[in-house]
Parts: sequence; structure tokens; C-alpha cells
Amino acid sequence: MKYLDPKADLRNWLPLVNRKATIATLLALILIFLTFTQVRVKPLKVEEYQTTIEVEQIPVTKQEIKKQEAPRPKAAEVIEVDKKEEADTVTIASSELDVNEPPPPPPAEVEQIPYVKVEIKPQVISKAAPEYPDIARRSGLEGAVIVEFVVDTTGDVLPGSVRVIQAKPEGIFEDAAIKAIYKWKFTPGQQRDRKVRVKWQQPIIFRFK
Repeated sequence: MKYLDPKADLRNWLPLVNRKATIATLLALILIFLTFTQVRVKPLKVEEYQTTIEVEQIPVTKQEIKKQEAPRPKAAEVIEVDKKEEADTVTIASSELDVNEPPPPPPAEVEQIPYVKVEIKPQVISKAAPEYPDIARRSGLEGAVIVEFVVDTTGDVLPGSVRVIQAKPEGIFEDAAIKAIYKWKFTPGQQRDRKVRVKWQQPIIFRFK
């Protein structure tokens, strides 16, 4: 925008006004520095606190421990021994054992189920014929022995379980019947799907063929 009067345009006056303001500011600062040449600063009073620490000397005390004297060993008492007294004699019995014949096995103390009450009864797999006694053979005797025993869970006759129930005639065929029954083999008895021991009775006949 152009003015008819050049003096009315403020943009032409702005540089001049800036120069004048700068000069005036500098002159004012120089005048202030010349007027106040000395600057006094009052020192700050700081109160000093002094703490006094007193050290008290404590005397060192020592604890005296009395040493206990060890008890003196007593003199050993002398025991007089009568030389005439003789030493006791000990008699040791003979310890020789008869190893020719082994002792009979103890009777088996086990839970046994009678033959009539077992669910699956034992069955004979193999049997051994008894040996005929010589005295009966020479005399021409015949007889029978009823033995009772226990069939083990393995099917064998349980050792020590055989006993004679009845024998005719007595005192002739019992030993041969017992020796023969131990050689018999059975199928194990079962009760509630498990193998059990079963008490069994078996007659053994002695007869000439």
C-alpha cells in the first residue's frame, strides 16, 4: 500500500526507532555502572556449634580362673590270693553228632483245607508202587494202610504231614506205605482262584499179584 506522504509509512521509521532505542539503552547502562562503582556485600553470620566429647577411661578388669587340681590317683589295693586254692575244672560234654541219619522234618503247621471243602480237588498225576516188606512176602501176608497227608501248592506231598490212620495188619506195612506216598505227584487244589494246601486220605493196598 502506497501513501501520498512518505512520512506516514511506519515501515520507513522502524530502523531508525530501533537504533535510537539501542543507543538509549547503552547510555543508561553506562550511567548506572559509573554511578555505582562499589558493591558491598554483608557477610552472613554463621553460628558455630562446638560439641565436646568426653572420653571416660574404664579400668580393664581381668577374670581370674582358678585351676582345679586333678584328683590324685589312689594306690591300687593289693589282693592276696591263697596259693593253695585250685582252679575250677570244667567238664565239656561230647559234641559228636550222628550224621548218618538226618533228623525227621518237623510237622508242617500250615492252614489246610479238607478235601471235601476245596473247590477244585487235587488229581493224581503219578503214583509209585510201595515196596513189599520181606517179612510179609515170606509169610504170604496181604494188607492195607490208610494214610493221611497234605498236598502242597506245588502238587507234592508236604514233608512231615503223612500219618497213618488205619493199618491191617498193624506193624507190617506202615513204613512202606509212608515211603511210597511221598513219591506221589498231584495237581494242586484251588480255592477262590488260588492254589491252596489240601488234606487228603489215600488207601494203599498190599496184595500178591
